[in-house]
Amino acid sequence: MPRFYVPSIENEVLKLSELDSKHAIRVLRLRNGDDVTIMDGKGILAEGVIVEDHQKKTKVKVNKADFYDPPLKLILAFSPTKSNERNEWIIEKGTELGMTDCYPIFTHHSERRKWNTERMRKIAVSAIKQSGNPWLPLLHEAQSFEDFLKTFQFEGVKMMAYCSEEEKMRISHIANPLKNQLILIGPEGDFSMEEIKKAKLENFKLINLGELTLRTETACLTALSVMRLG
Repeated sequence: MPRFYVPSIENEVLKLSELDSKHAIRVLRLRNGDDVTIMDGKGILAEGVIVEDHQKKTKVKVNKADFYDPPLKLILAFSPTKSNERNEWIIEKGTELGMTDCYPIFTHHSERRKWNTERMRKIAVSAIKQSGNPWLPLLHEAQSFEDFLKTFQFEGVKMMAYCSEEEKMRISHIANPLKNQLILIGPEGDFSMEEIKKAKLENFKLINLGELTLRTETACLTALSVMRLG
């Protein structure tokens, strides 16, 4: 059943965005009487039927709505890569994997220091429609690594991926899908020693993701996968 996003499901009849209306009518060829799924990214999945098949303002009548409890925290904090396409890929696939929050952080070795939150939110909305994830991740504004450590309050498993020879544990030995979890992933040049020291003072556990050196985007998704499944 085709899925569409509406920010608020409070009325019996909902209007799709112009973009979704165009996709529904011109691409999917949906018409009055066709069944669709509506999601608000806040835990509600609703079953509905098209009652006005307009290519700019399609209307859907809601017949049934189910609420899904918010999941445990699965938080990704990472240093954006030089390639914005790779950053978008992280947001898209992270959303599909159930990421609940994303914090872009600028570190000492960061190659990119620009971040378009609104663009990334559109990527995430598209990903929940594709995957059926009822919860849209919270995408935070970009900030420095130092500000992130100073202001972030979190109770749960806190991990930091690091490539040096310093003693670390495998992520599979620490990750626990029954608890709130957070992973820090650094840039291609890795975290600085000063950043490592600061994170350890905040009780982050140093982990590795295996024997191979992974790109940032691969490390992000590998970590989220292990954290989600244990």
